[in-house]
Amino acid sequence: MSSRFPTVVILITAAAFAGFAIWLTVMPNALLEAFGIAERTPQMATEIRAFYGGIEFGIAAAMFVLWLRGDLFAALLIGGLPLAGSATGRCIGMMADGFFGLHAGFAVMEAIAAVLCFVGCAMVSRGNSDG
Repeated sequence: MSSRFPTVVILITAAAFAGFAIWLTVMPNALLEAFGIAERTPQMATEIRAFYGGIEFGIAAAMFVLWLRGDLFAALLIGGLPLAGSATGRCIGMMADGFFGLHAGFAVMEAIAAVLCFVGCAMVSRGNSDG
């Protein structure tokens, strides 16, 4: 089985997580401004740095380490589950709160990325069960 597709998905997903982590660690106001939050507190900035910075960097690092170890399934699962959870949470929020805005676009992108990760999981699983 060719591992090109799963590998490409892993590397792009990990790079996206790392890119957002670096960007929002350095510029937490960017997220606040994107969602129309005019006033920022140090607590808000720290929370954005912790979750959008720290956790996303941790996901990227875990994906990369698992990829290096050859555990493509785990790397894809580590990337896909948070994306699926985030997309689901956004959809629930949009329905409950009646506000869509940027959330709809983010939900679509996250859902597509999650599906790609899960397709990669299926490809890797199928390849492992054949051999």
